[in-house]
Amino acid sequence: MRLPIRNDVPPSYDEAVSVHSHVSAEVCGATLRLAPVPSREALIVKVQPPRTPPVDIHHVPCDIVLVIDVSGSMGSPAPVPGEGGSEDTGLSVLDLTKHAALTIVETLNADDRLGIVTFGSKAKVIQDLVPMNDASKAKTKDNIKSLIPQDATNLWHGIRDAIQVFKDGGRSSRVPAMMVLTDGMPNHMCPPAGYIPKLRSMSELPATIHTFGFGYSLRSGLLKSLAEFGNGNYAFIPDAGMIGTVFVHAVANLQATFATNAKLALTYPSSLQIESAMDSSVLLEEPKATGPKDKRMKALQLLLGNLQYGQSRDIFLQVRRRVAKDTNGEGVLDPANLEVEATLEFDKAEIRPASQDSKTFGTADQKSCTLSVRGSITHQASDLSDAEVAYHESRARICKYLSSWFPIGPDGEHRVLAEGRAQKQKELAQLLDDLPARNHLDTLNQSLMEDLTGPEPKGQISLAIKTDEYFNKWGVHYLPSYYNAHSRQICNSFKDPGPLQYGVESPLFNACRDRLDNAFDNLPAPEPTPTVRRGWHGGSPAGGHGHSRPKISMSRYRDAHGVCFAGSTLLELASGRVVPIRKLKRGMKVRTPAGSRKVALVLRTPVQAAMLCRVGSVAVTPWHPISLDGKSWTFPADVAGSIVRYTGSVYSVMLQRDRSARAHAIRVGSVWGVTLGHGLTQGSDVRAHAFFGDYNRVGKSLVGLGVDRFGVVEGRGVERDPRSGLVVGFRAKLAARSSNQLHQSSMMRKLSLPQSSI
Repeated sequence: MRLPIRNDVPPSYDEAVSVHSHVSAEVCGATLRLAPVPSREALIVKVQPPRTPPVDIHHVPCDIVLVIDVSGSMGSPAPVPGEGGSEDTGLSVLDLTKHAALTIVETLNADDRLGIVTFGSKAKVIQDLVPMNDASKAKTKDNIKSLIPQDATNLWHGIRDAIQVFKDGGRSSRVPAMMVLTDGMPNHMCPPAGYIPKLRSMSELPATIHTFGFGYSLRSGLLKSLAEFGNGNYAFIPDAGMIGTVFVHAVANLQATFATNAKLALTYPSSLQIESAMDSSVLLEEPKATGPKDKRMKALQLLLGNLQYGQSRDIFLQVRRRVAKDTNGEGVLDPANLEVEATLEFDKAEIRPASQDSKTFGTADQKSCTLSVRGSITHQASDLSDAEVAYHESRARICKYLSSWFPIGPDGEHRVLAEGRAQKQKELAQLLDDLPARNHLDTLNQSLMEDLTGPEPKGQISLAIKTDEYFNKWGVHYLPSYYNAHSRQICNSFKDPGPLQYGVESPLFNACRDRLDNAFDNLPAPEPTPTVRRGWHGGSPAGGHGHSRPKISMSRYRDAHGVCFAGSTLLELASGRVVPIRKLKRGMKVRTPAGSRKVALVLRTPVQAAMLCRVGSVAVTPWHPISLDGKSWTFPADVAGSIVRYTGSVYSVMLQRDRSARAHAIRVGSVWGVTLGHGLTQGSDVRAHAFFGDYNRVGKSLVGLGVDRFGVVEGRGVERDPRSGLVVGFRAKLAARSSNQLHQSSMMRKLSLPQSSI
C-alpha cells in the first residue's frame, strides 16, 4: 500500500530564487547549513531537502534511457555463487536484465518517458524517448523481450547514441537518467584517448549516467569513472540474486528525486586550506584563486548531482589554517575570524499534481534555485551531537580508505592499486582502531562498524581484502560500489547495513522501492532466451538453441531432494535485512509470521540439474509449501510461473522449537516458506507431513548426519521407506555420517530432542 505523501501548505517556486543568511538558509524547500567542528579541524556542510513533496504524488517523473549490453557473453548463464561452486538456473545474464527492465517499465506511467539503446559490435536505438502510456508500454515490453545476445562489446557507441536520444527528446523537466548495464569489458571501438577525455570534449551531458556491472569479468574502474563523470551511481551486481534489489533501489532513488544538477561552491580566505575528506573523483578539482589581489580568496566547487526527498547530503571537509610567523620567527595560527561562504545551486524537479493534465506535463524547464550561507568556522562549534559528527567523519574516512585502492590514471579511469596491498590491509586494521564510530552505539555508527568487521554476513569490507583470491574475484568490484553508496548517501540494495540507513526518512523513496520490489517479484518469471550460435564469419544465426523452458511432467519432481530453496534465495532477517539463505547460521534471528525466531539448524544439499519451480523471484522445490499471506498454503508445483534446471546447493531451515506452526515459516522473496519440524503431521493442511512436520524426527535425523560449528548439516537427499515410498529421514553425505556421540548428544540437548538412539 502506498504511503500518503502530502504537505498542507505547498510553497510557491520562483524561476530563480536566492537567499543569503548566516549559519543556515532555506529556499525551494531545501536547507543549507554550515556546521563547523573546530576540535576535528573540520566543517560539515549539510544540505537537507524536504522530507516529502508539497503534494501527493505517485513518483517524480523521469526520462530513462536503458543502455543494454547485448554482446555474446550476455547469453551465458547467470550464476549465483554457492558454498562450493556455482549455481545454474538456466537463465542468462540477458534474461535477468530484461526482467529488471520490464520491472522498470511496469512502474512508469504517462508522465515518464523511456528509451532503449543496445550495444554489441554496433549500437542500435531500439526505441526513442516515448511517454509510457498503455500502448507505448506494451510496445516497449515487446522490444525488451525481443533482445538476443550478439557479438562484441562496443560500450562507447552505446553511450554516444544514448546521449543523442536525450538530445532528440527535447527539453524536459523530468529527471533524466542513462542506465548502462554490462557484464564485461568493452573490446570494440573504444575511444583512443579514453572514455573520460572523450566525454570532456563533448558538450554538457543531458542526463546523469548510472552504470551497473554484472558478474566478475568487469572493468569496474571504468564503470566507476563513467558514473562519477555523469554525476550518477555505480553498482556491482555479483550474481542473479542481486540484480533485482540493485535495480529496484536505483530506480526508486530516481523516482524520489527532489533536485538535479546540484552544485556546492565554497568561497573562503586564502589563509584556509579546505579539501574533501572523501578523496578522489574524476570531477574533483583543485580550489581556484578568486577576488582582487589585496583580498585574495579561494573557491572550491563540489558537484553533488541529484538530491532525494528526505535524505540529507552531508559533506565532511578538512579545514586547516595557515601558519604565520611572529616577530621571533615562531609559527602561529592566523588570528583572523575566518568566514566561509557556501552557495548551493540546483534545478528543482517538476512534479505533477493529480489535478494537472498529463499531456501538458514535462515540457517546461526545471526551476533553478540558489541559496547561500556565511559563517565563522574558527570560533564557535556547531550544535551537532558527538555521535553525528563521529558518523560523518567515519563515513568520510572509510570512503577515503576505499578510494586509495583505486587511484585515477591519466585517462581519468580508476585502476586498482598494483602494489602495496599488504600495507593497505594493515591500514584497515589501523582505521578500525581509530574510527570515531567505534565509540558510539547508535544505529548509524554501528552500521558502519558492521560493514567493516564481524562474522558473515557482516564485515564485508574486511572480507573483500582478506585474501588475493577474494579481492581479485569480487572485492575489486564490490568496494567501488560500496564507496559510491556512502559518497552519494544513497541506499543501493537490501544487503549492506551502512547504505541501508539512507532513505529511511523518505516516505516517497520507500513507497517507490516497495512498489518496484513488488513488481519485480510479481511479474511472470523470466524464461530462458534461446542462445544464438553464429557461424565462423559472424553471419546470420545458425539455428542452434541453448536454454529453453523444460517440458517435464511434474511427477519428475517427486524424486525430491526434500523441501528446499535455491541457495541464492533472499531471506528476511528479524532486523529487516535480507541475506541469501545460504548465509544462515545457527542462532541468527529470522522473521516469521509469529515474530522473531532463532535458526536451530540449516540443511544444505548439493544438487545437479535439479528441477525447481520459479515463484516470483524464488526458486524452490515443487512440494515445499509456500504462502503469500502466511495463512493459506499451497505447493509451488501448482502456482509456478516456470520450471528451471538448477545446479548448486538447495537449503532447508529448522527453527527453534515452538508449539505454534506460525512460528515455523520464513520470509523468502515475496512469499512465506514453511520450515522443518513445524508440528503438523496429519490432516488436510498442505503443510502436514508425517516426517517433515515432526520436530523430533527431523531433529534426530539432521543431528545424525553431523552438524558443523555453524549449525549447518550437509546431506544428499531424503531416505524413503522401501515399501510405502514415504520420506522417513535424510541421507548423509557419503562417508560423512558423524560418529561423535558426545557431539550428537550435545546437539540433541540444545534442540530439546529425546535422547533415544538415532
